[in-house]
Amino acid sequence: TMLWGGNISAPVAFAEDTYTDVLEDLEKDESFSTSFYPTVADDYSLQVIQIAESTDGELFVYVYQPSGQEKDLRATSINIALVPRENISDVRNYRLTLLNSSGVFYKYRVENLTVSTQTTRYYTITTIYRPFDETIDEGAEDGNIITEVEYSVAKEYCFSTINGQPFVRVLDIETIEITDKFVGFVRYTDGFTLYNGSCDSHFVAFSTDRDIDRLLEADVYYTSQSYSWSLIPFAGENETFGEKQDNYAYLTYEQKVEHTGEGWFAPTYTWNRIETVEQFIEENNTFQDVYSGALIDVHVANQITEEGIEALEGKQWVLRFAETSYSMNAVGGTGATTSSSTLVGDVTILRLKFETDGVVYNLGVIDNKQSGGDEPINDEEIGIEVNPQWWKTVLAVLLLLIVLVILAPVLPYIGQAIVWVISLPFRLIKWIIDSIKKTKKKK
Repeated sequence: TMLWGGNISAPVAFAEDTYTDVLEDLEKDESFSTSFYPTVADDYSLQVIQIAESTDGELFVYVYQPSGQEKDLRATSINIALVPRENISDVRNYRLTLLNSSGVFYKYRVENLTVSTQTTRYYTITTIYRPFDETIDEGAEDGNIITEVEYSVAKEYCFSTINGQPFVRVLDIETIEITDKFVGFVRYTDGFTLYNGSCDSHFVAFSTDRDIDRLLEADVYYTSQSYSWSLIPFAGENETFGEKQDNYAYLTYEQKVEHTGEGWFAPTYTWNRIETVEQFIEENNTFQDVYSGALIDVHVANQITEEGIEALEGKQWVLRFAETSYSMNAVGGTGATTSSSTLVGDVTILRLKFETDGVVYNLGVIDNKQSGGDEPINDEEIGIEVNPQWWKTVLAVLLLLIVLVILAPVLPYIGQAIVWVISLPFRLIKWIIDSIKKTKKKK
């Protein structure tokens, strides 16, 4: 027999080593009836009804998909924590592989999950996903795209042995749901360098179906992918994509980040990993004096665009989960331009720990996978101003040089006149002395 879902304790046996048919597995449970699971052509949901462990250490997931074979949707991944619900942590997103299906019933294998050898094993499952389908799903706004659609599972499965017989307990678990979401990034300059370099700070802004007074911790899953672009005269445009990588970010309200670029006149930006939308907007609408000297003053103005403000509207919290580098370079003398960056997407929130009315909750999250656009939501400008006092000095020197150039033809005569005027008193004294000497000789 196989595990039957619900708030009950039920005997369970292990699935066979070979991949038996989904209905063959399900019908080993005497209480199972296909009449409980009708075909509903326009219901595109995924509903987990059973899981089972194999003797080879694999985990199987049995899913009721009401739309059946006509649409033939495929589940893509599932969020599982291998701990009890009250201590939920380290929620992981596992890929699913379809083994077989029959009507509305689908059997999947969980990839990269090996059943533990512990006598008691927990599978706290929050969410299962399928690909976004534009013909049946409503898309995201503000330049975002939904990559995978989420469906709540919200079950804790506990596998154990009682009196030498395999046994499983299934309980509903409490979760929190993301109701509104925006994924994006802000770009911070590295200052003046030989290339146009910046730091991209990636974030997800969101609201939930629960009131949150203080957000204490958050776990985020996302994918990253290296990306390079070039434009070469007479050769055209070229793009190169790296392999997608799975990433997890574990954030707390105490974590802070500081970024100062390596170039000249680079501003310094600081932020919290977890912050309110109001804090996020305030710290990204700034004016910094980054250099003040005898010759020039340099400042950096950073501001969220109007489109960015609209995208953040109605959201409550911001998780700043990753930083990546960006650079653009014009190859001198060739007319070629190249850039390199990291694409971040498929963002989903896995767990939230928060306080409401003095009570602390630690819950798994029901959330989709969503990717943002390829442009930052902020504008950043570097301003250089010449020091006013220095400018007056430069102007005076320039005027003097102009006068000298104009007077250059008559300068020798002017010099002679100046010498004559300066020497006049001395010549007068000499004349007087010479006159006295002549008078004495005549006597």
